[in-house]
Amino acid sequence: MVLDRMLERGEGGGASLAQVSYSLAEGTWGAVADQEYRHRPVVSPGGYRWCPREEDQVLLLHTGDGDLCAGAAGDSRGLAPGEVEITGGGGGSIRLGADGSVIITGAGGGFIRLRPDGTVLINGQTFPAAAGEGGETDGPEGEL
Repeated sequence: MVLDRMLERGEGGGASLAQVSYSLAEGTWGAVADQEYRHRPVVSPGGYRWCPREEDQVLLLHTGDGDLCAGAAGDSRGLAPGEVEITGGGGGSIRLGADGSVIITGAGGGFIRLRPDGTVLINGQTFPAAAGEGGETDGPEGEL
């Protein structure tokens, strides 16, 4: 299996799971696995930035050019196949639903849901799409 081969530490390579032992506001962090690792580069999808939280389990890749953090262990329970959810340390989240919906949830439980048909729900109250009611409208690629 690919992950098994990655976790085998070969010459200049391998991987390990590490427990984040500290994470500071300015983005400095450290983790412990077979040794202590301090602020290693974090690899993320383009345009996305994150800092590991204390107690996160992170995947460290050991390369010939040095060690780097390739992600944090997560829990996919409650997500449908193909769904994506981004959560912040403060409890808010953005979910891209498998049905095409987008759900933004605040830490206090307030939410906005944009349905694929253009209907918007704000904290459970429905606001129907107002197609054709006054003026021009741009699609998602239009100028703001």
